[in-house]
Amino acid sequence: GKLNPFGGDIVFSLGFTAAQSARYSYTIGGDMNGDGISNNDLIFVPNKASDLIFISNRITATNTIFTPQQQADAFDAFITQDPYLSSRRGQYTERNGGLLPWLGRCDLSVAKNFALKFGENKNTLQFRVDITNFGNLLNKNWGVGQRNTGSRPLAFAGLGGADGKTPTYRLATQTVTNPDGTSSTYLLRNTYVNNNNLGDVYQIQLGLRYSFN
Repeated sequence: GKLNPFGGDIVFSLGFTAAQSARYSYTIGGDMNGDGISNNDLIFVPNKASDLIFISNRITATNTIFTPQQQADAFDAFITQDPYLSSRRGQYTERNGGLLPWLGRCDLSVAKNFALKFGENKNTLQFRVDITNFGNLLNKNWGVGQRNTGSRPLAFAGLGGADGKTPTYRLATQTVTNPDGTSSTYLLRNTYVNNNNLGDVYQIQLGLRYSFN
C-alpha cells in the first residue's frame, strides 16, 4: 500500500468544564446539645474568637500543646480567610452553606488521518493524541481540585467557664507536608488544600486506528 501523509485531515477538539462540585456544613465535633447524635450541630461564628472559651489542646503524636490564646488567635485568622465564615460572624452557619471553589478543566484531542491506498481501495490510518486536564500541562496550578480541610473546625470539650455551664472548645489541627517531605501539625489555617489525585494532573494517551473503506 501507499501511505500519503498529506492526504488526510488534522482534527482538533477542545472541551472545557467548570463547576463547584460539592456543598458541606460547618458543624461541631462531638455532641454539644446532648441529643445523642455527634458531629451534626451547626457552629456559631463569633464576632471575635475570644468570645469562646478554649481549653488547652495537646497533640499526643508530637507532644505539642496549643494554648487557649493560640487557638483563639488561629480561629480568628481561619474565619477571616474563609469567605463564607467571615460573612457569618455573629450568626450560626447554614446547613450546606459551604461550597467548594470553582474548578475548571479542559481536555484536548488531536487526530491526524493518513490516506492509505491499495489499488482502488482507500483506507485510513488515524493517529490520535488525547490529553486530559490539558491546562495542567501548561501550568501545574491549573486544573487541580481542592478539598475542604475539615468541616468541623471546633470540637466540643465539655462545659466549663466561671459558671461551669458554658461550652468549651478545642480548635482542629491541620497536617502540612514540608518541602523536605516531613509533616508538621498546626492549628487549622486553610479552608481548602489541593487534591493529589490522578485526575488532578494531566494524562496523555496515544492511539492508532485503521479504518477499511
